[in-house]
Amino acid sequence: MIKKRVVCVVAVLLLTTGVITAAAEYQAGEDNSKQTESYGTEKMQRIMNQIRDILGVCGCTLETLTGVLTYDGTNFFIGEVELHFGPTMYIKSAESAIDYDLDGELELVINELLGLVDTEVTVEGHYQSEGWMSVFTINGEVYREPGQPIWAAQHQWRWRKERQYNQPQP
Repeated sequence: MIKKRVVCVVAVLLLTTGVITAAAEYQAGEDNSKQTESYGTEKMQRIMNQIRDILGVCGCTLETLTGVLTYDGTNFFIGEVELHFGPTMYIKSAESAIDYDLDGELELVINELLGLVDTEVTVEGHYQSEGWMSVFTINGEVYREPGQPIWAAQHQWRWRKERQYNQPQP
């Protein structure tokens, strides 16, 4: 029950942020060209993709993509395809259950991913839209299960750990 509430709150926050941003842009007078209309459509598509990614929504034909992993400081890519591993807040705070970069250490998910930058990587995922993939496996290792929210994965999210260990002791 708590997980469902958290999912709903996260989805509402993401949607609200997108709607507020779109409204601010509209009021700023940026709505008078086809370019802005296209931008608004793209923005809403990104918001929907983010919500689906967080929830693990998958039509669930996983597709394989192989290539050199790059990072632009915000997003990961293979070629022109933007790869998503869940919200930045999650990947920067979850301890990975698997040593994806094979450096002998289990690190935060972000550090495991950064360890793969500029190397050839094979991912399996679901295209939420053209050029946007939610990743479910990395180099044959399960990253998360399709159809489950990202925090239901095998990785240890600090929030979960802190909540578990901050309970009053009997």
